[in-house]
Amino acid sequence: MMKFKVRLQCSGLDDIYKTHVLENIVLEIILYLVHVHTIAQVHGRVKTKTNAEDKEAKRKEKEKKLKLYQTGIEKAFTKRKTGEYDEESLAISAQLLTANPDITTLWNIRREVLLHFKDEGQRTEDDLQQQMQAELCLIEQCLRANPKSYAAWHHRRWVLDNMPIPIWKQELALCNKYLDLDERNLHCWDYRRFVVERSQVPAADEFEYTSKKILANFSNYSSWHYRSRLLPLIYPDPMGKLPIQERKHKEELEIVQNAAFTDPSDQSAWFYQRWLLGRTLQALRLAQVHVSYDTVCVSLTHSVSVICDKSKIRLELQLNGDNFPTTWKSTNGQQYSHVWISALPKELLSGDKTLAITVSLHSGSSLVHYMSLNSGKLKASTKPQFSAGFSEGITSVLQDELDSCTQLLDLEPDSKWTLLTSVLLMQAVDRHKYQEDTLARLSQLIQVDPHRSGYYKDLWSRYKMEYAFDQNNELDQNIDLSCLNLTALYHCHYLSCVHTLDLSNNNLSGHSLSQLHPLQCCQVLKLDSNNIANLHGMPALMSLQILSLRSNVINIPDEVKYLEPCICLSSVDLSDNPTEKDEMLQELVKTFLPSVKMLNTCPL
Repeated sequence: MMKFKVRLQCSGLDDIYKTHVLENIVLEIILYLVHVHTIAQVHGRVKTKTNAEDKEAKRKEKEKKLKLYQTGIEKAFTKRKTGEYDEESLAISAQLLTANPDITTLWNIRREVLLHFKDEGQRTEDDLQQQMQAELCLIEQCLRANPKSYAAWHHRRWVLDNMPIPIWKQELALCNKYLDLDERNLHCWDYRRFVVERSQVPAADEFEYTSKKILANFSNYSSWHYRSRLLPLIYPDPMGKLPIQERKHKEELEIVQNAAFTDPSDQSAWFYQRWLLGRTLQALRLAQVHVSYDTVCVSLTHSVSVICDKSKIRLELQLNGDNFPTTWKSTNGQQYSHVWISALPKELLSGDKTLAITVSLHSGSSLVHYMSLNSGKLKASTKPQFSAGFSEGITSVLQDELDSCTQLLDLEPDSKWTLLTSVLLMQAVDRHKYQEDTLARLSQLIQVDPHRSGYYKDLWSRYKMEYAFDQNNELDQNIDLSCLNLTALYHCHYLSCVHTLDLSNNNLSGHSLSQLHPLQCCQVLKLDSNNIANLHGMPALMSLQILSLRSNVINIPDEVKYLEPCICLSSVDLSDNPTEKDEMLQELVKTFLPSVKMLNTCPL
C-alpha cells in the first residue's frame, strides 16, 4: 500500500510531520488524472484550444482557396470558349480535378483537348500513347480521393477506348486492387465488366474470380450478382427453359444454401437463391383470342410489340383461309403489351354464313402458335401455367432446402429471409400442396417485417390470383376474385375474355385500375368496398356496361370524367362514396357520361 508523508499545518504543529495511508485519496487522484487525459484527446489527437484568431485565420485560408478555385474554373471555361486547346488547359483542369474529381465539365474539357491533339496530326502515336497513359495516372490519383466518382470512372472508359494501345491487363489489375480495398464498390464492378468485355477475358476466368470473392466474404452481393450474369454464358440450358444447365443448377443451389445458412441474417446469398428459384421461362404463345361483331382481341403470354416495322413479332388474321388486313392497337396505350385489339367490319359476322377464323403468331418467318375459331364459337384460350417446372432431380434438392429452412425456423422463427425463402421454395416444390403454409408464412412476414409489408401483401395477391385462376377451368365467363385481400392485380391478360368480374371487398387502390386494360370483353365489373380514391387510371373498356364502385373513398365528382372512354357504359354505382352527396356529380355525369344512369344500388 502506498504511503505518503504529508505536512500538516495545524496550530502549534508547523514542523510536525505525520505519515498517513492515503488509499482513497490516491485512488481519487488517479481517476482524476485519467479523466483529464481522456477528454484532452480525440481519436489520438491532442485537443487544442481554438481561439478567435485561429478561426479567422482558417476562414481567410478557406476564402483564399475558394478564390483560387473559382479563378481556375473561370480560366478553364474561358479557354474552352475561345478554343484554346493546349497543355495549359490540361494543367488547369488537372489541378482542379485533383481537388474535386466530380466536375464532369472539366473531364469533358480534357476530352476535347485530347481529341484536338489527336486530330491536328502533329503528335505521333507514341506521343498520344504517353498522353493517355498520363491521363490514366491522373484518374487514379483522383480515384484515391474518391473511389466512387462517377465522372472519373466514366472518363477512364473513354481513355481506354481512345488509347492507341490499351493496356487491358493493367486495368484488370487495377480493378482487383480497388475491389480488394472495397468489395462493394459498384462503380469498379461496372468498370470491370467493361474491361472484361473489351479485352475478351473468358467468362470462366471471371466466374473463378467471383468464387474467390464469395469464399472470402459470403456477404459480397456484387459477386453473387456478377455470378448470375456469367453462369448463363458458361452453362446455358440446352432447352432454354432454365437459367442454366440442370447439373450446374444443383451445384449452385448447394453452394448458396451453405452461404445462406452460415449467416441467415445476411441478404446477399438469399437474393442469389431467389434468382436460382425463378420459374422456368414460359414460351411466347397466344393465351386467349376473342372475336366480337366489330373487334378481335388477342392476349399473349408475354408483353411484346407487334406494331413496330422492325419488330420480329407479328399477328395475322385469316378468314376462311384468306389473310385479312388488320391494324393492331395495344390496350394499355404503350408500345409493348400483353393484349392487342384490331377493328373488324361490323357486317363481317352478320348473316348465317359459317366463317372460319384463324389468329396466328409469327416470329420472323416462323409460325409460333395459332388458334382457330368459327362463327359458332368466337372464343379460344389456353390454360395458364404457374408451376416452377423444375425437373424431379432439382425438385428433390429444393425439398431438402425447404426442410433445412423449416429446421432453421424452429431455432429462429422470426428470421425474415428464411421465411421468405421458404415461401419461394414451397412454390417451386409443390405450390398446391403448400398453399396454406405459403399464405400462413406470408402473414407471419407481414408481422415480422412491417417495413416491407407492402411487398408481402402484393406477393400474397399474386399467389391468391394464381390459385383462383387454377380453380376456374374456363376464364371466359364469371370470375369471382372478391374477399381475397388483394392489394395488387396480376396476370390480368388471362381475363381478356371474362364477361363478369367481381373484385369487391379487397384492398385495391386507384393505382390498380390501369391493370384492368385487358378486360376488353368484360360487361360487368364490380369494385365495391376497396380503397379507391380516384379513377385516373381507368382504362378504356369497350364492352363495359355496368360498373359498381360502392363503398370506396371517391370524394371528387370530377373523377367521373375518366369513365368517358368506356363508350358502352350504361350504369355506374357510386353509393356510399363521399362524392355521392355532391350536387355537382349529376351535372358532371350529364356532361361526360350522357348515356349513363347513376344508381344508388346497382342491379348486378
